[in-house]
Amino acid sequence: MEIFLIVGSESGTAEMVGDAVASALEAQAHRVIRYQGGGLEEARLEERSIVLVCTSTTGIGDVPQNIRPLYEALATKRPPLHHLRYGVIGLGDRNYRESFQGAPKKWDALLSELGATRVGTRLELDATDNPTPDEDALMWLPKWLEALEKGTPHTPKQPHT
Repeated sequence: MEIFLIVGSESGTAEMVGDAVASALEAQAHRVIRYQGGGLEEARLEERSIVLVCTSTTGIGDVPQNIRPLYEALATKRPPLHHLRYGVIGLGDRNYRESFQGAPKKWDALLSELGATRVGTRLELDATDNPTPDEDALMWLPKWLEALEKGTPHTPKQPHT
């Protein structure tokens, strides 16, 4: 499969997770195309079928600066994305209750609003509970890939207790 990987990182943790996920995907003979910046033209989402967003949150629930232009272009231009299937890996810190997982939730909601289909559950990693987010993401990845291969639609997010 060809997977378009969008990594939003401020401090480098999401980038580390994205690198680990990309390496694991490539080791399984998947082709990973990384988002290199820019807006809709550069992302060429009309040519993609599978997108994986791996992002942290910054500020008070904001999308990291390096992927903000793409997010804002999608939110403004609202292209139909019915052809896309996607997954979301979110990093955050539960100590910031109001904005915890703000950017991953925003991406998830926007892609869904534009017609894309989420596959699997959104992975929500907390800095306190998940000291090795790269390893946790690698544990989540096989189930996501299996759901993609089976064409399984999204399953509801289980609330944290």
